[in-house]
Amino acid sequence: MESILVSERKARTKDRGERREEALRPSRYLGYDRDALGVYLVSRGAYRIAESQFRRAIWLNPFEPRFKDHLACCLYKQERYREAKEWILRALAQKEDEEARHILALIEQELQAREHNTARAGTGAG
Repeated sequence: MESILVSERKARTKDRGERREEALRPSRYLGYDRDALGVYLVSRGAYRIAESQFRRAIWLNPFEPRFKDHLACCLYKQERYREAKEWILRALAQKEDEEARHILALIEQELQAREHNTARAGTGAG
């Protein structure tokens, strides 16, 4: 019984924290903790969990282009190149950045390679 009460209390505390975030958003001061957690998760190979943290960071603070850069990199690691390109273009629309340009070049290179392989497979099949 006591363990149930403790877990319910933890759930309420988490809900309260999330409610506070939601009440304060969008804010230029939010999202940095979630972004840092996402970067750590990417370094550990936990891309899907990292992606959710980056998306939450962007939702909380849509003003920070770095969060979009990190999401694009995470999507790139998951080989979701089209979606990664959308996000890196959003980041570049907010702020020109050499690193973001480099990420875009990598994404476009992968997309071109896939198109080339698809075209080659289509010609070889006929």
